[in-house]
Amino acid sequence: MGIKDEDLAVARPSWPRNRVPESARQAVLDAAAVLQVRRSEAAALVSSGPAPDIEVVARHPHINPWMVEASRTWHELLSVRPSTTAAQMRASLPNNRALVERGLRMVSVFDASGVEPGARVLLAAEPAGTYLFSIAPVQMKIVDREFVLLHGPEVDGEPSVMAVRSPRCLDAAWRYWEATINASSAPEDGAVALDGLTPRQRQVVALMTTGVGDEAIAAALGVSVRTVRSDIAALLDVLGVKTRFAAGVRLQLWSDRED
Repeated sequence: MGIKDEDLAVARPSWPRNRVPESARQAVLDAAAVLQVRRSEAAALVSSGPAPDIEVVARHPHINPWMVEASRTWHELLSVRPSTTAAQMRASLPNNRALVERGLRMVSVFDASGVEPGARVLLAAEPAGTYLFSIAPVQMKIVDREFVLLHGPEVDGEPSVMAVRSPRCLDAAWRYWEATINASSAPEDGAVALDGLTPRQRQVVALMTTGVGDEAIAAALGVSVRTVRSDIAALLDVLGVKTRFAAGVRLQLWSDRED
């Protein structure tokens, strides 16, 4: 079961959320509810001991390191996340780009209402079709069309992630994925408010609002520190401001108008 490759490239309605047809919105919520039930069932089973087709693969604080290591062997990753921040995307984008360059086929869908302004700018400048906005209340990852990663049970008081291969749970995951895709659109980055900046300069503005230095910005974008500093000088001139803080304020003002 699953969607075809060409389905992922279909143009979707633009945001804001009220432009999404009610039928598409309801389909996401219905599919999310079913997936949550399947997730709860799986978590309860594995909490009682070893369970067929269910495995707790990592728990906090080892979840992210496990994900980075495990993803090196994956061929396809279809991800849904309810929220993200510019700081989170700064940390994950370099690894994501490296994985895609190695051949990973990746599509990530974010809940549009949970993406902060800086993260929105960062995602909008990435390759078309890799990141999408939708209605996405439940976090999950479908890996190689073989299993789904979901929030697992608490283990010794710590949150965990579990890999579930049961047909019922995979079926629910695919239905949820298809519903989020049907309600999705490409990220928009506020080009009107940030007119005159290149896509990378918009990314630099977004990263500056997270308080990181030039070296961290360069690492996140895969460019040299010298390039970052050149971009910063140019964008301050275009925005008509003198400080990084003021540039961040401009980005926030754009976000407030969009809301």
